[in-house]
Amino acid sequence: MSLDQNKTPLFDAIIAYTKRDIAPMFMPAHMMGRAINPKWTDFAGENIFKMDICEVDGLDDLNEPDGVIMEAQRLAAQAWAAKESFFMVNGTSGANIAAICSVVSEGETIIVPRNCHKSVIYGLIISGAVPVFAFPDVSDELGLIGGMDPAEIERVYGEHPEAKAVLSVVPTYHGVYSDLNAISEIVHMRGGVHMVDEAHGNHVYFHDKYPAGGLRCGADLVTQSTHKVSGSLSQSSMVHVNSDRIDLDRLRFNLQMAQNTSPSALLEVSLDLARHYMAVQGEGVLQRVYNLVEYGKAEIESIEGFSVLDRRIAGSCHIFDMEPGRLVISAKDLGVTGYALERALIDDYGIQIEFSDNFYVVCMVGLGGTRSDLDRLIAACREISVRHKGEAPLAKWRNKLPKMAEAVMTPRQAYVSQTEKIPWEDACGRISAEMIVPYPPGIPAICPGERINDEILRFLGDQNEQGRHLHGIHGGTLDMVRVVK
Repeated sequence: MSLDQNKTPLFDAIIAYTKRDIAPMFMPAHMMGRAINPKWTDFAGENIFKMDICEVDGLDDLNEPDGVIMEAQRLAAQAWAAKESFFMVNGTSGANIAAICSVVSEGETIIVPRNCHKSVIYGLIISGAVPVFAFPDVSDELGLIGGMDPAEIERVYGEHPEAKAVLSVVPTYHGVYSDLNAISEIVHMRGGVHMVDEAHGNHVYFHDKYPAGGLRCGADLVTQSTHKVSGSLSQSSMVHVNSDRIDLDRLRFNLQMAQNTSPSALLEVSLDLARHYMAVQGEGVLQRVYNLVEYGKAEIESIEGFSVLDRRIAGSCHIFDMEPGRLVISAKDLGVTGYALERALIDDYGIQIEFSDNFYVVCMVGLGGTRSDLDRLIAACREISVRHKGEAPLAKWRNKLPKMAEAVMTPRQAYVSQTEKIPWEDACGRISAEMIVPYPPGIPAICPGERINDEILRFLGDQNEQGRHLHGIHGGTLDMVRVVK
């Protein structure tokens, strides 16, 4: 049955409620904005706080929807061409945890990319599942994590035929796509479930110049950060189910477990309105974004010492495609790291970018991107080029990642064990209780439950001395590490 994508059932219901003559005697305590600090209302106005209401008459219950939320979710399912869709107010991190717990249980095996988001590790901790890690390709030339080779998934399945599921991460922060069709085919031939963490890719369904999303490539379950690229409020996401391989009752229970029992109506409404915006205007809006990014790439490529990543690298390093709606910029030929470029852009030019690593900065040109923003970035890059002209280029990044450590425990077993903090230099032979991820390339060198060996000790020590960003440890520097006691 075709639904009318012009409808916004949840938004309409909340607006109607705010216009009723209501004596509010319910939470939250500000009572529809009556007791909000004036400093806030002076800036934000009053109407937004009238909408901060939760599970009152006529507004449905996110955890057991049977009214306007159910209708809004059905509209989302049709917009993204899924069988069923669910709103999340605890981000895609909560969605990934719920999804993993719905597909694998304690002791069951799941194939996971080594460059997965940390929320996937949290899902492994809660579910008790046994991860088998598959490694994406890494380009030394580009200093970039490439795509996942379908043959690598086939190889890992050959060693672990008991695996119940495979998780893919597409696109990456840099916009890299793997061949999801090929991976789905392999997974389904093995009788498994293909899950896709599509946090950065929920917009691609609304324009044919963008890559095909997981739901169009045979994935069974897809998690998406609607707020990242489709215009909802921060922390609002969706989960889409695309096949009968997913136990919907189990998924519903786990979604309830992974998110708030007093969900924010503002986040829910923002999902309803983002769906409406993308379904009704998405093609035109994304065409404008596409044109802006193409303009930005051409201008920045013309600046001496600057380069951009785009679809020209598809086909190398098992990169199936690149997401065309973001600017991934490097000044490595000027001897400027991505970290230094980010610092200069914010400190000297007031330009806040999304992400940086040793070689690149990632600039999001979202639905609200403007030509003036891009011109400001281009002018800044021109000045930086002049300032660093003649400096030695950065050395190529060499993939010296150590071999994966011995998995002694599952992430859950390491989590529930007693742990202690010890000096890093004393950690050889100990079982890590945390994940340590050097950037670049963004692949964990050690995960919870793995034994720290001499090679990893030396590798991470070298990374620390070079000033590389180490995610997953307190303070980002290698001093103390938490290990199983």
